[in-house]
Amino acid sequence: MASAGSNVWSASRYNANNAWYSNGNNGYANNNNLYNTYSALPVANYYKEMKLENLINDYLGCRSNKRRSTDSVYFELHWERDLARLDRDFQNRVIVPFLYAFLAPRPRLREVIACLMQMKILQYHFDVLIRPLVEERLTDRTFNNRIGYGPDKAVEKLMEDIRIVSRNYTRDCYVISRDIRAYFPSSDLDRSYRTYRKLIEENIQDPQERDDLLYILQRVNYAYPRLNAVLRSPRHLWGEIIKNGKSVIFNCDPWHGACLGNQFWQVEKNFDLNDFDHFQVDTCGLHYIRFVDDMRWVVENKRAGLAHVAQSEKMLKEQYGYEMHPRKRSCQHFSKGGEFIGTWYKFDRIYVGNRVVRHAEETIAKWNRLASENAVDHFTASINSYLGMMKHKNAYGIIRNLVDQVSPKWKQYCEFNDARRCFEAKPGYRHNEILERKYLFKLNTNHGKKSTTQHPGVQAA
Repeated sequence: MASAGSNVWSASRYNANNAWYSNGNNGYANNNNLYNTYSALPVANYYKEMKLENLINDYLGCRSNKRRSTDSVYFELHWERDLARLDRDFQNRVIVPFLYAFLAPRPRLREVIACLMQMKILQYHFDVLIRPLVEERLTDRTFNNRIGYGPDKAVEKLMEDIRIVSRNYTRDCYVISRDIRAYFPSSDLDRSYRTYRKLIEENIQDPQERDDLLYILQRVNYAYPRLNAVLRSPRHLWGEIIKNGKSVIFNCDPWHGACLGNQFWQVEKNFDLNDFDHFQVDTCGLHYIRFVDDMRWVVENKRAGLAHVAQSEKMLKEQYGYEMHPRKRSCQHFSKGGEFIGTWYKFDRIYVGNRVVRHAEETIAKWNRLASENAVDHFTASINSYLGMMKHKNAYGIIRNLVDQVSPKWKQYCEFNDARRCFEAKPGYRHNEILERKYLFKLNTNHGKKSTTQHPGVQAA
């Protein structure tokens, strides 16, 4: 994190009015009076100032897409104080994990272990420097948490592989699916630490930066959620997850268990099986796709494909400690279609999964009971998240059916944009306008221009 600037000099006074200046940029020494415009700081303070400045930049980058989240809002109330404390704790190497755990009910019940903004800032700094190194080594066949990739790209790549192997649907080919059982709880912490440490030591040349990254790696990798995580969901709700062996907090020993909900682990789970991915793609030359723990092989010879997948399962077990889920396995002829990442594909068509549609209908029914001006932001964000998954698929009829299920009460607050296939707040009910009306202040969003928005029911003076 350390860096240099041009307007800060280290200085040593030799009388009441003058001092020797040593320029940090070129090493030149000069004597000058104490009343010029240069800043004179001890070397230690100089580096501390620049480190805090970089920490501020990391904070601004970290909050860019999550500024309305609860953690971000609480941190921003006293962000100068909290950043100074974070910088002090980081310099003294006394960072604590700041973990909390809760249960996310959708798309299915799962344990999420997240962290407060302090650790997110450090993980963001780590990600900015390490992710490019990871991306250089990944194949183009893993799609989770990568810029330019994602679930839609994974489905498109799978359909492209089917077209290639089946010679435009004129030959037989088969899609083999496998899913790793308890992928995050089964993660070996020592293996992930050794892999990242080797990557850092070989590619980060600056000793200070390398030491900082290794410290962040150590604190995030060995966060020990079973000891440090605060439960934010009732304890009795963990029963089903504990029974299935999928809880990091209650089922894992101190040497296993990755935190689903941490940016660090989202990238690490791509890098963790990188050698396995290269074996499938480069060594064996197969049409293979992986999205986190969900794997697909498109093969022409069914018997040979199943034999290869069996060997791959053995490889995962012996070298990585992962087991395939006994129920999430199939081998289907391409003409029958199949399910992948919440979608159903068949030939050149992509449909929305039934579970996604069912959850969307339940969400609309919930918000129909809560129609009000204060809920417009939450309603549009929630419904548009489902519509965003559907509008790029063969689901126009499903979208129209969902729109028809929305209560007429919402029509006074928002409207459906058919061209964009999303709900938009009407003038007077947008986020900033509601804040201005609720807290009686004016947001400077028009850059000096007079606002012409008139809230419905409010007469002009």
